[in-house]
Amino acid sequence: MKGTGVAAPTLGTVAASCAGCRHRLDDQRNVEQRMPGLTSFGSAYGASIAASRLCLLHDSWVSPADGCAQFSAKG
Repeated sequence: MKGTGVAAPTLGTVAASCAGCRHRLDDQRNVEQRMPGLTSFGSAYGASIAASRLCLLHDSWVSPADGCAQFSAKG
């Protein structure tokens, strides 16, 4: 999970990171619908969130390179 400082595990030759996980909510519009008022932060929101997205499994912000044992590939 975010902030662990542990590299994402690998599945074969593919890193099992949050960037490729089905639990990561990639669509910013969906994130904004789940968290009303988030866009009121404007550019501060964009600068602080950057490439992080919401993990639906852990209900927390995750960076693309984060990972955990519950990784499940997209698609």
